[in-house]
Amino acid sequence: MPFKIERNDITNVHTEAIVNTANPKPIIGTGTDTAIYHAAGMEQMLEARQKIGEIKRGEAAYTQSFNLAANGIRYIIHTVGVRWEGGEQGEIDVMRNCYRNSLRLAEELNCKSISIPLLATGNYEFPKETALNIALDEISHFLFTSEMEVVLIVYDKESFQVSKKIFDGVKSFINDNYIADKSGGKSDEKSGQETKKHDEGKIVPAVKDFISRTKDTPNFQDLLRTYIREKNLDNPTVYKRSLIIDKKLFSKIISGHIPNKRSAMALGLALELSLNEYEQFLATANFALNPSNMFDTVVKYCVLQKIYDIMKVDSLLFQMDLPCFNE
Repeated sequence: MPFKIERNDITNVHTEAIVNTANPKPIIGTGTDTAIYHAAGMEQMLEARQKIGEIKRGEAAYTQSFNLAANGIRYIIHTVGVRWEGGEQGEIDVMRNCYRNSLRLAEELNCKSISIPLLATGNYEFPKETALNIALDEISHFLFTSEMEVVLIVYDKESFQVSKKIFDGVKSFINDNYIADKSGGKSDEKSGQETKKHDEGKIVPAVKDFISRTKDTPNFQDLLRTYIREKNLDNPTVYKRSLIIDKKLFSKIISGHIPNKRSAMALGLALELSLNEYEQFLATANFALNPSNMFDTVVKYCVLQKIYDIMKVDSLLFQMDLPCFNE
């Protein structure tokens, strides 16, 4: 799975590289920088950092991971951000370069995975929504050409914020459309988890009527090919947009394999379908959006609002303490 959001301390992750929000000068900074120095070993880290010298804002350099190698971390990538000054001083471009150069450097180091904290929301005081949008945009662009796994690390919920307009919109939509389960606990309202039988493709009673009305639709593979063609897409674009489906699995799907519900939902988002198209697409795989499932309700809102970027959908799910597509 090439992207996920994780609430963690970056010194406790197990990716091959981690990104440090470094001081431009070869001294120990504050916050994440201090935590990484302590975890890696103060003296050896400081010596390695001094060999690099000053790092310009937006640029990135690397050191070995020292004590953090015990976690499977091979490299620490040091990047230098900039303080928010209202957005008119080139701050956004600098922070984009922080992500861009850190990811490129990890690729040059042949890393298969990297963890990046949400940069600039602490001492640099970037607006949380702006900081998140920069991170998602740059990671998304990078993953379209790379197979690396990227983990966005969020230390606390206060530093993570999706658009207030979108968040308020989905809360209102849930109030109007979500139907609390009254069957005795078949679905978990908090987590959005479904019963095992539903995940395996068997239909819960609440959605049988919808599927019965779609018996004359093409099969899943026919509809998948049709939408790819009609929307002027190609296979790699679709599975890369889905984030949770790789080339091998997509080849199986296009050849007749029926994916699980979450993969089918991800493909529907990748195809940028209207709600009617989306529901029809799921129905051909014997799935439907369950009004008693919070995860499904949030995804339905995203389809209606044409929020198709799965990173942004995952960010909204994460903000609401729901499981993401990659979980």
